[in-house]
Amino acid sequence: FRVTLSYMEIYNELIKDLLQPTSIDLKLNEDPVRGMVVQGITEYGADSADEILELLHRGNLHRTVEPTAANQVSSRSHAVLQVTVEQAEKTAHVTGNLRIGKLSMVDLAGSERASKTNNTGDRLKEGANIN
Repeated sequence: FRVTLSYMEIYNELIKDLLQPTSIDLKLNEDPVRGMVVQGITEYGADSADEILELLHRGNLHRTVEPTAANQVSSRSHAVLQVTVEQAEKTAHVTGNLRIGKLSMVDLAGSERASKTNNTGDRLKEGANIN
């Protein structure tokens, strides 16, 4: 088995790699074997749940958040943590079928009512985009 994970943010229609935050405006493509993939996203190998939690925490430091009257750390973006498990059959130096499973965990952006946040200007426009 091989376990990898990626962690991305979708903010104002742009995809950003939360584990390599300088990678922004990544593109979503369909691969015939792996399904939907984000081109250029960093995939980290993980051997334990603790490693996954550490990467999740590290990525969360790069999330787009802004304080509102309703929530001091309101997420302004959607985040997707994707864990991929690959299994390849190997017998006598021959590689057989490849099985791939993906688990995507999604944290949706905060969608507080505009009347409760007291947002104006860019934050108000941003809230409209989230919803």
